[in-house]
Amino acid sequence: MGRTWWTVVAACVALLAAGCGRSGGSNADSATSTTAPASTTASVDFGSLTNVCQPGRATGATARGVTDGEIRIATFSDAGFAGRPGLNQELFDTAEVFSKWCDDAGGINGRKIVVDERDAALTNYKPKILESCQQDFFMVGGGAVFDNTGVEDRLKCLLPDIAGFVVTAEARGADLLVQPLPNPADALQLGDLRWLARKYPASTNRVGILTGNLPTTVTVAKQDKEGIESLGWKVAYNDQYPAAGPTSWAPYVQAMRDKGVKDLIWVGEPENLAKLEQAMVDANFGVSWVRADPNHNDKKLIELAGPAVKDTCVWSSFVPFESAKSSPAMQQYLNAFARYKPNAKTKAYLGLQAWSSWLLFAQAARDCGSNLTRTCVFDNAKKVHAWTGGGLHAQSDPGSDKGSSCFLVLHATPTGFVRADINPNRGIYNCRPENGYALKGDYGKGVTLADVGKSLNELK
Repeated sequence: MGRTWWTVVAACVALLAAGCGRSGGSNADSATSTTAPASTTASVDFGSLTNVCQPGRATGATARGVTDGEIRIATFSDAGFAGRPGLNQELFDTAEVFSKWCDDAGGINGRKIVVDERDAALTNYKPKILESCQQDFFMVGGGAVFDNTGVEDRLKCLLPDIAGFVVTAEARGADLLVQPLPNPADALQLGDLRWLARKYPASTNRVGILTGNLPTTVTVAKQDKEGIESLGWKVAYNDQYPAAGPTSWAPYVQAMRDKGVKDLIWVGEPENLAKLEQAMVDANFGVSWVRADPNHNDKKLIELAGPAVKDTCVWSSFVPFESAKSSPAMQQYLNAFARYKPNAKTKAYLGLQAWSSWLLFAQAARDCGSNLTRTCVFDNAKKVHAWTGGGLHAQSDPGSDKGSSCFLVLHATPTGFVRADINPNRGIYNCRPENGYALKGDYGKGVTLADVGKSLNELK
């Protein structure tokens, strides 16, 4: 389902409309107050999930990182990267909020969650993995840009991961991995692009693709190119920018003008897209639409671009933050942040993905009872084939690692995000088989246990 992993990479270095053009449309629901509930000593539910966290009498040092009273969990992020301080801080924020919310309800069968924040700071993923191997029971709700540098070490020490996101092909296809919103390396979500083609049929014969100049984002751009060409689109412009952002976006705007670009597929992150769109306005150059991936569902895009943000389509798998009024799960998510960390980066897509990871872990660990082992939790998570995070997102299949065919589209406007009319057929989502696409190209493969001389039978 998810493709947020690649947009995160670009970040490291460094719809008022029915559609994403200029026509009118319907508004999403307004956000409501996030007043938090009082602390509870009983088990707690989340959305449609019952008894997520609960008191209990679980005992025993059943695995590394597990004691009578605690479960040590590693959450990875790159927040300490000097080139972009606070990069993906929302992963740490979510871990903190979830653990406090869960522990207030008794933890998991009485054991409290202790989060070890593993800050890879972009270039230190491998040593942080080695630390985690010595101390932690599981990895949950995290992600790191250069996750290929430590995936072999993770598998050597048999450390499972219920990831917030994964980036590289080596990590995306690795063993001992469960994703609540799978993004397999051999599949692509094309539902929103098919929708754009129907809405703007005259604009797909001169499409631009612009991506950061990192190997991973370049791979993603190649996948996008394969996908749109499978739809019969014509690529008129295909370029790369310095991933930290160029000194000026004007040359890129001029190049798109010279090539007659009508639409743009953007592979990047909110800060750089905001600057590009400002440069487009300054040059009096526009396109029918800019397509961005889910991590652009971030208030930073609106705040930084201001009036320049228009005609921008962000596809997503989650209930919009603006629809909390009609979504108990989204409202409960916002409530938890309001109570436990009100100054956190609450409205960020990766935070939502991380929360879904934590929910999946908590459910899988709960069902192990007192005998909490890596094998039990991993096996329980792999048995889940219909998952919505309690109603936070479209249905996914974590157990089979299959991408979802469901999507919605948000139109970014100067005043916020507005949900587009994408002809939904399952709640607010468009879920049709043709939305998925099986990639034909070779974009790398994951690291297996066999690659490091291990087997699943050794997992305890």
